[in-house]
Amino acid sequence: MGFIAPTRPTFFRQRKPLGFTMTEVVIAASILALFIVGSLSAMTQINRWANSARLRTLATAMVQQKIDQILTTPWSVLSTTPTVLQAGTTTETKLPLNNDSFNNESGLSSAFTNLDVQVIDTRTTTVTSLSAHLIRAVVTVSYTYRNRPNTISMTTLRTTDDF
Repeated sequence: MGFIAPTRPTFFRQRKPLGFTMTEVVIAASILALFIVGSLSAMTQINRWANSARLRTLATAMVQQKIDQILTTPWSVLSTTPTVLQAGTTTETKLPLNNDSFNNESGLSSAFTNLDVQVIDTRTTTVTSLSAHLIRAVVTVSYTYRNRPNTISMTTLRTTDDF
């Protein structure tokens, strides 16, 4: 007759673990925390870039507004030169760059509406007479955002309407 191996009683059987060990939980929590911190940091930086781009767009619109005024002001050879087209430098200061009045409308405002720091800019227009019928205008908007100076500038040429 052959040899029969003794069997172990059922209460001595090794069971498979039913959960995670403390080490696995700590490692998973650490990885999750790193992901959350990285995501928040990235979102903060993206928000800064978006705000900077918004201010740059608003400054460009202010420059373009003055250029449009220069290009659309009627100017005849027989009349005097309009004030906006006279040679010299004009400086407009304390223009609010990010003052969006639409944010104060009901339904559009939020708890974060008033958290924006007011950005004040300066618009300088320099008009140079190149001849009796031709001028050059340089419009520059300068502002400071996050302690960094920013400047947007455009140049245009303008002749009299009947030249």
